[in-house]
Amino acid sequence: MAPKKSAVKEKVGDTAGDAAEIHGWKSSKCSDSHLLGLVDEHLLQPRKEIHWRRSEGESFPHEGVDESVVFRPHVLRGLGFPISDFFWGLLHHWGVQVHHLTPNSILHISIFVHLCEAFLGIEPHFDFIQYFFHLQPHPNESKIDIVGGAGLQFRPGKKPEYIPYELSDKVIDWKEMWFYVRN
Repeated sequence: MAPKKSAVKEKVGDTAGDAAEIHGWKSSKCSDSHLLGLVDEHLLQPRKEIHWRRSEGESFPHEGVDESVVFRPHVLRGLGFPISDFFWGLLHHWGVQVHHLTPNSILHISIFVHLCEAFLGIEPHFDFIQYFFHLQPHPNESKIDIVGGAGLQFRPGKKPEYIPYELSDKVIDWKEMWFYVRN
């Protein structure tokens, strides 16, 4: 998923890495060993099944027309492939792409889907997730960061009505762990 165009103008003479930093991307440190570790943990299908590839050393995504950029911490928090119609619907409604969401947002969505399907025996429903959560743009609605610029948060007073779980306070260096998956 290609990043949306930014209103930030690049200075003449910027290196590719500096330009990537302006647009919110960090050079990728995601190697084959990181991805094979996800496969070993049964969190990611083998390369031959979903055609993932590493991006280690790249300063900015160069995905093919049939690829999407995915973050390793998103997979660790429940993002699976193929991506569900419910998840695609959320992205479409919010007008965001996967790379806009924070890792904890992915965890909120994963827990919600599991709650609906495994415990309530229902399909995940948009109105139901909207009852508990709202999407908070970062830093604000007029300027949303390209990477991690949207966080799913509990609506005021709704957290006590929901199942209890703890979120990681800070996911360190998550923006450096991106790779590609074929659509």
